[in-house]
Amino acid sequence: MGLTLDLPEVREFGLWPVHEAAWTAWCAVSSQWRVVAGGMGGAAWIGLDFTAVRHGLDLAGLTVTPEDWAGMRLIEAGAIEELNRHE
Repeated sequence: MGLTLDLPEVREFGLWPVHEAAWTAWCAVSSQWRVVAGGMGGAAWIGLDFTAVRHGLDLAGLTVTPEDWAGMRLIEAGAIEELNRHE
């Protein structure tokens, strides 16, 4: 049809194999947040809802080791910092 698409450049990122299980688990439950209403119509992201996370991991058939859980908590901490950033 003669169409030309200008696609953005694909940027690859690396994930060490040791972190793959934590990242996979995070992706399975990353929508399970506890959020509270903030002032001026905003919101504050508190953290993951651990009960919902547990059920989500079970339903996804994922087993998380203590090391994977620690990795997920680090991802959560970074996400909380970014989500609560007010610019």
